[in-house]
Amino acid sequence: MNFHIITTCIFVLIVSSFTTNYALGQIDPLTEIEFLQSGSIYSDKNEFNISNDIDIREFFNGNIIRVSGQTIEGFPYITYSKVSDENIDTHGIIFIDNQFVKLSFDKKSIQVEEIIDKMDDLTLAVQYTQRAHSKQFISIDVKVFEKEQNYYSNYNQNYGYIPNTNINIIITDKENNEIFSSIGITNDKGSFETKYMIPDNSKRETLTITINAEDENSSSTKILQTFALGNIPADGGP
Repeated sequence: MNFHIITTCIFVLIVSSFTTNYALGQIDPLTEIEFLQSGSIYSDKNEFNISNDIDIREFFNGNIIRVSGQTIEGFPYITYSKVSDENIDTHGIIFIDNQFVKLSFDKKSIQVEEIIDKMDDLTLAVQYTQRAHSKQFISIDVKVFEKEQNYYSNYNQNYGYIPNTNINIIITDKENNEIFSSIGITNDKGSFETKYMIPDNSKRETLTITINAEDENSSSTKILQTFALGNIPADGGP
């Protein structure tokens, strides 16, 4: 489905749901849109870090602000914020696992979840194989850091890492069936590595990699996508 068509429809629905009072608020919206300051957006189950490459457009004299871009993990997202005199109301979607997922901007629900569950304050920096043919390996190398020490998921940073963190990596296929899993503990450099070999005669499809990291006080998740390309063509092509 065309991402541009979907996002246009989302824009129309969001704008129609807002009130028709277009008096510009007394706040600076770009400094008050929280996720632009924190660098993080949330679905109901996961957190994503936004990249610095974003597009910002204003509509209705600045009362509607559209922000679009990609997360550091490579997932496209789009948000619309309605500016009023008192607050900013933000809605948005992210495209992940071949479907659009609603983003959550409810501060209260996020805070309650953090109190009930473990804190989501780990940075998972990952290097991994993004494309592989049959009988080739998908390598996944994870380093766990304190989020305040490595906010932008720099894999090569040599400080702030967390050893003895439990890691659970799951790979699922297009139908969300689990095809591989690996568990372990980060070493003294906060690192954990694993490999999955794509079977012979496998089909071309997008695979989802879910990485869960957990210690006594914290639990964080990162979701990535990789592409299984099937058998290597006889002519050596892609």
